[in-house]
This record gives sequence, C-alpha cells and structure tokens, in this order.
Amino acid sequence: MKFLILFIVANLFCAASFAQIDTISIKNNNLRVTNLKEGNSQYVCWLKDTRSGAVSIISMSERKVYFQKIRGKDVIVIVKHSFNNDTSANKYIYTVSDWNNFKTLYDYSSKAAVIEAYNYVGDEIKGADSIKQNSKLSFFLKFKDLPYNNELDLETLSALPIERIGQKMVISFYQPGSSLIPKFHPVEVVSEEQLSTVNNTSVDCWVIKLSFDSENYDLAWVSKLTHELLRFESRGPTDVYYKVKLFSSDQKF
Repeated sequence: MKFLILFIVANLFCAASFAQIDTISIKNNNLRVTNLKEGNSQYVCWLKDTRSGAVSIISMSERKVYFQKIRGKDVIVIVKHSFNNDTSANKYIYTVSDWNNFKTLYDYSSKAAVIEAYNYVGDEIKGADSIKQNSKLSFFLKFKDLPYNNELDLETLSALPIERIGQKMVISFYQPGSSLIPKFHPVEVVSEEQLSTVNNTSVDCWVIKLSFDSENYDLAWVSKLTHELLRFESRGPTDVYYKVKLFSSDQKF
C-alpha cells in the first residue's frame, strides 16, 4: 500500500508539472536572452486572403542584432528596416534593450517622415525629449507589469524557454505608443516539425502558438539548434500574414 501511495503521488506531481503555466516576463527574468545572436536576417513578407487565395502587401524586412555597452551597461541593439513597393510605408526602427532581461530602454521609429521616440524608465514609458520633431513627445504610460516590445516579437519568441511539446506559458507584448494597457496572452508549444529550407535540407523546429482570441493567433517556427525564428504566420478569420526567413544557397545547418 505504501508503494502504491508513493506511485500515485509521483504521478500526480508529474501531471501537475506538465499542467503548469509559466509567466514569461521581465520581472521573472525567465526569457533565454542568450539565445539571441549577433547578425543580420532578412524576411520576405506577404498577406494572403484565405478565401480567394489572393496575395498582396508583398514586402521585405531586415533585422540586425548587435551587442554593445552604453554608459557602461550591456545592451542589445536591434535595427529594423521594412521595404515596400509604396515607399511611404517603409519603416525604420532602432531599439535598445537590457541584455540581462530584454527590457526595452529606448525605442525610435520613423515612417513617412513621422518620428516616434520613447524612453522606458522604471515601469513607465515616456516620449523622448532629446529627439527633435518627436511626434510622441508628450506621451506617457505606466505599466502594471512590464511587457516585452511588440516590435521585437520575433526575437522575443525565439528566446522563449522551450522544453517540450505541450508546454504552456503566458507572455505580454506592448506596441510602443499605444494607450492600451497590455495583457498576458497564452503561448503553447504545439508541435515539432522539419521545416524545408534550401539544397534539399530541413531544420528541426519547435512550432509555437501565441493566441489573442479564438480567431486570431500567431504561429512561429523556431530552430531547435540555433534558436532562430525561421517562419512566422499571423492568422486571422480571413487572412494570413507571412514572414519567412531568406537563406543563401551556401547556408549550412
């Protein structure tokens, strides 16, 4: 009887462990920032209407990650460019984040000559007064729980502490300049998949689902080996927005 009780307790503990939902947050500092590597990545992007199959809004984005010290602090600088047929839709983003926990410290963007710049201080975001023609100079918002920067969603998802299929987490993203207080959304490791690339090769990936509601969710394919986010799909009721990483023909995996 004693061994039976121990067996039941052990199985209950195991079931509870697998049912656990981890809160991924700056406060908990449980993002694997070391997954991020310096370098350049390019993605081709497009929108597809799932009813008609029509493809539109074809664009390209480039992301550069590098590490440096600013005022003696270890930071991650990420620079993003998006390029579109309509050049007025082109966007430049420059962010500085704390290397230790990926907290945003500074965010700057420019689109169609409109500049937005923010400083993150403590649990607040403020319009940066050091930037000329900052359209968000008077902006202010105080957070209850510090969120991750939505502009860095690909990097954030690639740094999730993934261990197994069925793993469940919650995470909060914030779009700089929004007046809406961010909410935590569920994340689940839904499967693993061999993602085809170039030269008849494939990459072993985790497939992650980030849900916003019953009809809107994101899927991300993250390499198990390099932690790169290789494919991203933002799915809604009538369309899918794709981002797919570009590979060179001589790339090694």
